[in-house]
This record gives sequence, C-alpha cells and structure tokens, in this order.
Amino acid sequence: MLFFLAPAFRQAFRVSQTQWHYVLHMDPQYREPGLAALARRAEQKQDAEALVFVAVRHWEASERVRLAEEAVRLDQNLTWVYAMVYACSPRPSELDQRVQKLERWDPQNALPYLITAECIDVDQVIREKIPQRAEDEGPAWRSALAAAFQSPKLDTYVKRLKELDRRVVFRYGVDDPYQTVESEYLCGLPSYAAWDSSRYAHLLLESGDMLEARGDRKSAVEKYWAVARFGQTIGTAGGFMMSQRLQEAYKRLGALSQKERKNEQAELYAYLAGKADQAEKEERASFLQRANDGTVSRWNASVVRASGLMMLFFAALVLVCVLSVTAKGRSLRLSALRVSRLAVTLGIGSATGLLLSSALLYMSYRPYAESLQRFVRTGEGSQIRELNEFLDYTLVPLGAQGFRNRMDFVFYFWLGVTALCVVALLLMAARHFQNRRQAKAAA
Repeated sequence: MLFFLAPAFRQAFRVSQTQWHYVLHMDPQYREPGLAALARRAEQKQDAEALVFVAVRHWEASERVRLAEEAVRLDQNLTWVYAMVYACSPRPSELDQRVQKLERWDPQNALPYLITAECIDVDQVIREKIPQRAEDEGPAWRSALAAAFQSPKLDTYVKRLKELDRRVVFRYGVDDPYQTVESEYLCGLPSYAAWDSSRYAHLLLESGDMLEARGDRKSAVEKYWAVARFGQTIGTAGGFMMSQRLQEAYKRLGALSQKERKNEQAELYAYLAGKADQAEKEERASFLQRANDGTVSRWNASVVRASGLMMLFFAALVLVCVLSVTAKGRSLRLSALRVSRLAVTLGIGSATGLLLSSALLYMSYRPYAESLQRFVRTGEGSQIRELNEFLDYTLVPLGAQGFRNRMDFVFYFWLGVTALCVVALLLMAARHFQNRRQAKAAA
C-alpha cells in the first residue's frame, strides 16, 4: 500500500484501469469527469486559456463551440481556437461567421480556407453526392482551395495550443495524462486537407499542361509554381500524394526551362524534384520506423494493463482470506481467529503477488511519468510520441486486440459475464436443492 504514496504509481494505477472504462460505461463522458469540473472552474474564474483547454478536449461539438466563443469573448488573441473546434454544421452561416473571424484575425493563413473546403466535402458526404472527379467540384470548393493555395503561410496553431496546455496543466494541477498530452494528437489540419490539396493541385497541373500546349508558357509556369509554392508551405502535412504533386510541378518547371534553354533553372528544378523525392522517402521510412518502434510501447502497455488487473485479483484474494478467517472465528479479536493452512498459504501468496504486480506496474510506467513531468515543466517533448503510443495501447482492453470492432468485444465480454452469472445461479440452486434433500433424508 505504500506504493500509493507515490504520485507516479497512483497515476499508473488509473492508467491501468482505463482499459475497462469503455466496456463498463459505454459513454464518451467516462474519460472526462475531471474535465467537466475544470470547465466549471474556468467559467467561474473567467479563465480564457482554461476554457480553450477544455474546448479542444470536450466530447460534444456544440459545447466545444460554446466554450471557444466564450474564450474568444474574454481574449481576442485566442481567436485561433476556432481552427481547433470548428464543426461542419448543416447551417453554414454559423460556421461562416467563425471562419470569417479567423480570416480577419489571421488574413494570410491558408487554414480557414482548408476548413471551408472540408465542410463542403462533409456536406457532399451527408447528401451522398460525392463528385467522382475533382473537375466536377463546385465553384465554392474551387474558390476555397484557390484562396488556400494563394495564401503565403499555413499556421495550424498547434504550437500555441501546446504552450497553452502546459500553462493550464501547471495552473490547475491536471493529473490526467490523457488530457495533458491531448494536443499531441492534433496535426492542426482538417482531415480532408491533404486529399483536397492533392486533388486541387492535380487540377492546376492539368490546367498548366493545357496552357503549355496552347503556347502560353507564362501562364503554365504560374500554375506549376502555385502547386510548388503550396507544396513547400504545407510540407509533410500534405501527405504522400501532395509530395508527388510537388515533384510533378518541379519536373514540369524543369522541362519548360529546358525548352527555353535555361539550363541553370532546369538543373535547379531537377535538384528540387530530387530533394522532394528524397524527403518523401525519408517520410515513408520514418512512418515505418515509428510503426516498428511501437512494439516497445505496446509491450509496456500490456504489462501495465496486466499488472493493474493482477493487483485487483490478488487484492480480492487477500480480502477473501481475511473475511473467511473472520467469519470462521466470529470475532475480530486476534485470540479468537483460527487460521487454516490453506488460508495462510493463499493469503501469503496473494500478498506476494500483490507486491510483485505493484512493483511491476510502477517500474513499467515510471519512464512515461518522467517524460510527462519533463514536458509539463520544461516543454521538452522528445518522448511525447512514445507516451502517446503507450496511452493509445492502454485504452484497448486486454483480449480485445483480436477484434476488428471494439463493440464486438464489449458484446462478447458482457455475454460471457452473463453466462457466468447464469452458471453461478444454477450451481447455487443445485446446492440448495441438494441440501434440502439431505435435510429431508436426515429427518
């Protein structure tokens, strides 16, 4: 029990039990009991930063928007939160107002236009009218992407959010690792951004090809350069498809330079195309490396989950031993207690198992606790990616890895519990009738 005096161990024990919250509660609010309390405190204190902290993590879209608007009302410098909590509403006017505020606050940023394009995509999915080709997209979608490609920068505000998170965590003493590193899950871009950017870049490249075929090389260069400039701006966040579009733009620019006998420019574009290709390969290699490195986090998460369950199991055995000895002695006086050899063996074994599982839980989680504390104190986040992977794995219950859908695991889990309860009731009933027959036979 002395382990619980260590804050890292208390946190580790909570993490080890999180795997069953989804199974037991089936409610998205189960992970945020402290978040609701923090929201109330933030509103009482009129703390705009704390409202942003809660808004980004809240489970209800309408509440996220309400908290964000309250935070912006208190501090106009937090207008960037609209980029984190936007919800593609069936009433576009509400979204337009927030996006317009974001555009006015940061007019050179491409992010608001990417948000607008994504909401157009979402509306098409809802109405089940998804264009098969980018050429079939409407003028609103094209206009939004054109404005994004013409914007001189792309700021996702993730760095601002991380700094705000650290201040709020320190100010309110937030002790939930799932909430503390929540912003690490955000790339800051709309989920459709890479796909939209790639499709619109393809349109520009095809348009440039047509202009080049007509002899209008100057306009073709402008189209190619628009793709190249935005590809550089969005960087690796544009995904592999956008990297390919960037290479295609450089190759077309190089080919045009060769036709115009501008050899130095052609060599430069060839170099840039090769550099983009190398960056794509490095990104793919990094992605595969992260997938392979995840085995360590997966193993540690399995140890933590198993240790937490074994702690509960051995603690229950110890409690059963104590209750059985107390019940047999029918007194709490030590002199009246009669301890059998089985109870002693089971009690000592259970206590030893409880100690070992507690030690294993503490040692497995301690490096992650240190990484979390270092991030909160100094902002040093080199190990946060590993912490995120570890926390992701701890959310999956033991035994659920073989299920494609977690709901299937929940169904079979409760089916198994129900079957065990039925078996227990049948055994109790059989024992009851057996005792009655023995009593009648004795009478």
